[in-house]
Amino acid sequence: MRRFSSHLRDPWGSFVDVKVNLLEVLARELPRRPGGSVWLSSVCDPYQQVEAKYRLTRGAIELITTHRNFSVSILTKNALVLRDLDLLNRIKDRLDVGFTITTFDPYAQSFFEPNASPVKERIDALRKLNSDGFDTWVLIAPMLPYVAENTLEGGLRDLAEAGVKKLMTDRYNARGIIINQTIRAYEHWSPTIDLHEIRQLL
Repeated sequence: MRRFSSHLRDPWGSFVDVKVNLLEVLARELPRRPGGSVWLSSVCDPYQQVEAKYRLTRGAIELITTHRNFSVSILTKNALVLRDLDLLNRIKDRLDVGFTITTFDPYAQSFFEPNASPVKERIDALRKLNSDGFDTWVLIAPMLPYVAENTLEGGLRDLAEAGVKKLMTDRYNARGIIINQTIRAYEHWSPTIDLHEIRQLL
């Protein structure tokens, strides 16, 4: 699959890798498959900022709508998913939409989730999806020490009020360079925090 590195960098200076021929490959592969569940997506957010330009996720969903033997599960941190409500409504009976939330604290989010939609916008999107009859869920992850529990009680109350009935969590399980990135985020979030303790807890 051909790839293209877009000009958008993440907070750590890396380029976002765009699979520019995704739709060409997907259109060829879908008819060959017996069916199943398509997850958008387990590692990279299908609604990163570059999706507004390249519209590959939208194109993929549109292709899948023509193949009833496939269901779709979306996991994102961005309210941009609401852009595609016209397509999502076509497959509502075989679709679920989840939002990842690492912290309910807007200040902490600016360091730990800098490219995600503000958490309020994600909760508002969940409220909209729930009111429209979509199957929704929330993944609170990764469970970062101090960060995850910061404003957690209020955040869970907001989710319940938005109609969320399914909740999952996942521990922090990154390795290598990702840990260093996380430590830098802690350092900027709370300059007086004990980074040695944080490393022990991660």
